[in-house]
Amino acid sequence: MVDHTREILEILSNIHFFDMLNEEQLLTVSEQLDTVFFKQNEIIFEEGTEADGFYIVLSGRISIQQETNHDPIEISICQKGDYFGEEGLDFDKYREVTAKAITNVIAIHINQKQVDVLLEVYPEIIEPIRLTIKSYRLFLKHPFSWCGPREAVHFVARKNSFFLWLGLVPPIILGVTSTLLFLYFYFVDSTQNTWLSIFFGSITILFLGWFLWKLIDWSNDFSIITNRRVVSLEKVALFYESRQEAPLDAILSVETRTSQIGRWIGYGDVVIRTFTGVINLKRMSKPDLIVRLVNDERGRASHQSSKIRRISKEDTLRSRIGYDRRETSDYEEEIGEEEADQLEVPLKVKSSGLMEFLSTFFGLRIEKNGVITYRTHWFILLKKVIWPSLALILLLFVFIYSVFEFYPSINFDIILLVQFGIGIGLFVWWLYQYWDWRNDRYIVTDDQLIDLYKRPLGQEQRRSAPIKNIQTVEFERLGLISLILNFGTVFIRVGDTTLTFDYVYNPSQAQQDIFERYQQFNQKQKIREKEALRDEVAEWIEIYHEVVQKKSKSDESTPDEENSGYNIGDVEN
Repeated sequence: MVDHTREILEILSNIHFFDMLNEEQLLTVSEQLDTVFFKQNEIIFEEGTEADGFYIVLSGRISIQQETNHDPIEISICQKGDYFGEEGLDFDKYREVTAKAITNVIAIHINQKQVDVLLEVYPEIIEPIRLTIKSYRLFLKHPFSWCGPREAVHFVARKNSFFLWLGLVPPIILGVTSTLLFLYFYFVDSTQNTWLSIFFGSITILFLGWFLWKLIDWSNDFSIITNRRVVSLEKVALFYESRQEAPLDAILSVETRTSQIGRWIGYGDVVIRTFTGVINLKRMSKPDLIVRLVNDERGRASHQSSKIRRISKEDTLRSRIGYDRRETSDYEEEIGEEEADQLEVPLKVKSSGLMEFLSTFFGLRIEKNGVITYRTHWFILLKKVIWPSLALILLLFVFIYSVFEFYPSINFDIILLVQFGIGIGLFVWWLYQYWDWRNDRYIVTDDQLIDLYKRPLGQEQRRSAPIKNIQTVEFERLGLISLILNFGTVFIRVGDTTLTFDYVYNPSQAQQDIFERYQQFNQKQKIREKEALRDEVAEWIEIYHEVVQKKSKSDESTPDEENSGYNIGDVEN
């Protein structure tokens, strides 16, 4: 049987609730764990069954599904280094999801008794486990549809609850005060102060609305870490929505920023720096643990990439020098398959209804031959053509009035000619505004981002940037109208410049499109670089192998030449 000890140690060291243990402690932990095997399509556990511990994936892929309206919906996919079955970290719990093996799977199983022992021996892992359980429960309530294929959410949290209560204190105090005054004037002194009771009753309703708004506002902000990126999602109810994200491989450093009050209460900011941008996860509980989690995700991704490169190099060398293929077990995932899956493009789920119909009608997002073209929202077109449209409508009413007032006077032809000339001018104005809107385009190709603007009969302005240089992608929706009509601005930081896709429909979809193109380009580039490097190294090894073989043959033939029977010394004598 294959010994997975070294592999288990590497995986445990990259899981945030074990990463504080030293190698000796990790070895002790690994000796207590059970290695389990699951065949493809095998059900590992089902929703509603008793939780018997949790699992860490050594090899293969697992689909995590949750039943919705009697239909299983896939909410996540776990792969090597991921853990699942978090209900088993808590006691006397039942499974809230179903886990099914997509491929043959090797996993580590930690039952609840073993969890209890680990918590007793290593109390430093208690807080990280609590954070994991809290994050898992929040994720089950709020799955994120924008996640790509094989993208697993490993952490999700809201701001520290201290700020929820801090925001709720004013409406609670004022609401209770206005409620008491309303009750007093309504029941005790209603005969003389009817208007006061109505006033304080209305104020109570306003404070109740304020209370609900603050509660919804706090619950709409999320900080998310997946196996691919870090995301900060902020939404001010009815006014503003923003999503900032950065790929893990674009992160330069992760640090915490806390105040004295924050250290007392247990909150702080997690500052994530990329080459040109900063993502700030604000007012997070246990910021130090979140920093460790981000670093573990980066380390795990780097370790997995290194292992894939090593195996790929071995396969190439074996092929070039004529050795047999590397032996693999039924539970080892093919490298080619893994790389291909990383290049998958997620299905674009479109919303139905009037907004989607108008988006299609105005061509706000067009995808053709792999090129995505965006136009500014139709609301911007409406703002551009509103005045020439109103002027044309007014001219129509004037024309109708002229027909009844002046026809068939001798001046009617002149009036009609003047109105026709004005109508032509207004129609040209309307067309100019329409083409001015239509010429404002944002284009995403496989390797370029293009901001293209051309004035009708004027100059063309074109800004472009390579996708490979993207650092961060953010979007904002400002104001009630943009939230209702679902449009906003996407900000793409590329090197020292920032490209903006202004007023595009469904900015979260545009952000996701750009991020997916970035991921695809990087994966293709890495595969090309790895293949070129593998071929070059393999060629050197092949040449070395040939030289060694020639040298061996030459050494074998040397004794025969020395004993050939022809001796120059004897002839000279």
